[in-house]
Amino acid sequence: MNKISLIGVISAIFAAAVFSSICPRPAAACNRINGCTMDVLLEGHDMMHDGRMNENMREGQENIQAFRRQQAADQAAGRTAPPSR
Repeated sequence: MNKISLIGVISAIFAAAVFSSICPRPAAACNRINGCTMDVLLEGHDMMHDGRMNENMREGQENIQAFRRQQAADQAAGRTAPPSR
């Protein structure tokens, strides 16, 4: 292949890639009037007012404390954590 035809082939492949990315695709998001974003905001708002957020935060803190206690017990027993990746 000579240089000119190679450039033409590469240009055609590049143009096909660009034009295929322009084609319309179905939306991956919710298509309602307010969309799924409003659902997330409303759920967060509801969680603040009905106490679920405080309960989830408390459970999360309990999990962190249990993890730290287990880590300290492992270190005291001479077991070490696996190396970080």
